[in-house]
Amino acid sequence: MPEHHAEERHAHLLDLLSRQPFASIDDIQRATNASLPTIRRDLALLEQRGLIKRVRGGASLVAASSTLDESFDLRRKRNAREKGAIALAAAALVKPRSSLMINDGSSVLALAEELVTQARPLWVATSGLNIGERLASVPAVEVTVIGGALRASSFGTSGPLATAAISQLTVDITFLGCDGIDPELGVRFNSLLDAEIAEAMARQGSRVVILADGSKVGQRAIAGSVGWDTVDVLITNSLDAQWRDHLQNMGVEVIET
Repeated sequence: MPEHHAEERHAHLLDLLSRQPFASIDDIQRATNASLPTIRRDLALLEQRGLIKRVRGGASLVAASSTLDESFDLRRKRNAREKGAIALAAAALVKPRSSLMINDGSSVLALAEELVTQARPLWVATSGLNIGERLASVPAVEVTVIGGALRASSFGTSGPLATAAISQLTVDITFLGCDGIDPELGVRFNSLLDAEIAEAMARQGSRVVILADGSKVGQRAIAGSVGWDTVDVLITNSLDAQWRDHLQNMGVEVIET
């Protein structure tokens, strides 16, 4: 498999570190397909920019406030074109005056930006602070940001305060980004906290829509809480015929962009 270009490698690495406190050299190689000398150069550059800290055997993320926007911006550039097309298809499912629930992440941030462009009247609850900020720029969109413990690297809230608030809401559509999708195990996450939020949101949506670009297909990740029996629609840019047939047999509508 070819090595990624520098910016894409950095996006993969920062995305990995946003979901786990430490990444080993082996973890980074799997995420970037890069050689050891290239990884060392990348780590040195990102440490110089204040985004990561090199530690024995790997790296950890630096959550300094001055670098958060840059870190997230690099991660969101990963498969940006594919995420944009998926966001456009997701926004097409939203009718004016709908109520929505959205978790945090770069794929659903792309959806939020598309909804901002369309500027239709909506009610939206989100665990993503950056998503709430973007949607609040539109007067016609009423935004509720779900409180809880804030993870600085992803701008997302989680924990018992967040899940308690979610349980009080009922919405037309829940939109969920994820870290992986597996044909048998369902929708997967690299964080137990993310999985808990996704499960809570899925229970409260009349329809549940998953946004997953091709890099997420076949990725099991470490935690899964949303089974295909809960999902109504999967929007992706890459799915083979066997996957498509399997999901459709389970009642999941597949939209390919």
